[in-house]
Amino acid sequence: MSNEERPKLSKEKRLKEEKKKGKSEKQHTEVVEKEKKKDVEPATETDLLKERLAKSEEQAKELEDRLLRLAAEYDNYRKRTAREFEAICQSANENLISKLLDTMDNFERALDSAKTSNDYDSFRKGVELIYTHLRELLEKEGLKEIDAVCKPFDPNIHEAVTQCESDEHDEGIVADEMCKGYLLNERLLRPSKVVVSKGKPTHEKEEGKERDE
Repeated sequence: MSNEERPKLSKEKRLKEEKKKGKSEKQHTEVVEKEKKKDVEPATETDLLKERLAKSEEQAKELEDRLLRLAAEYDNYRKRTAREFEAICQSANENLISKLLDTMDNFERALDSAKTSNDYDSFRKGVELIYTHLRELLEKEGLKEIDAVCKPFDPNIHEAVTQCESDEHDEGIVADEMCKGYLLNERLLRPSKVVVSKGKPTHEKEEGKERDE
């Protein structure tokens, strides 16, 4: 190898080494930057999570406060409504009782009259007038008598006390009424206590079958 070629080789070798060294420094710099990011990113994510947690806790507290306020408002509304309903019922009772006082006065007058008089017809007519007045008063308040006799038995408004055989009524028809039933404003107040027909007597049914045969 000549003296001219040696410097040239040395120069090329030096350039390669410098290039290699520069590449190594670049790689080292990239590694350092990555390490820095690793150190920074976890701390940043933790802070974000803490911030989100704090916001969630604040929202949960607000919702809890709203729920407590709504519960308190509903409880106050329920109590107020109950008091108002009780006051309405009391007022309605007072109104009805005040109207019934006249009827009670009339009964007292009739009883006092019966003590000093033997006029049965007058006493009976007086009681009938009092009864009519009482019935009209209750009807104005929404009371309605249930028409039961000769009607088909209806368990919604009738209460069967017993059954009987009947020539006049078919099976399942109300033959007699033992206690009147009433509706109040179209709602059942008291069912009619009734006697339900079983149809014709057994011997008549058998005779009817024999004639058919």
